[in-house]
Amino acid sequence: MHTFVPRNLKAYICAHIFEKTRPVLLVAHEEGDWIFACGKDDHETNQWHVVGVGHLIDRDATLNDCANLQEGYEAERNAVGGAWIRNIIGKTDC
Repeated sequence: MHTFVPRNLKAYICAHIFEKTRPVLLVAHEEGDWIFACGKDDHETNQWHVVGVGHLIDRDATLNDCANLQEGYEAERNAVGGAWIRNIIGKTDC
């Protein structure tokens, strides 16, 4: 099993994740950054927060399934516990 190390690894999260109103359904690894989002497109620029990834793992250990996500890729799922589908950022499988 893969895990995010260290637990205080910087993660950008949308306000919905920060406020615990939506689950993480999208993880992206881009330009050295980790982004955890709800997968919706209703975010303003100032609605993003920085937390240690350990806080997210404490809430949902299945996020560790994305710890080996390659740079330039994203993973998306339909629901918590669902299968992650990985794609190159900006491309989708048909």
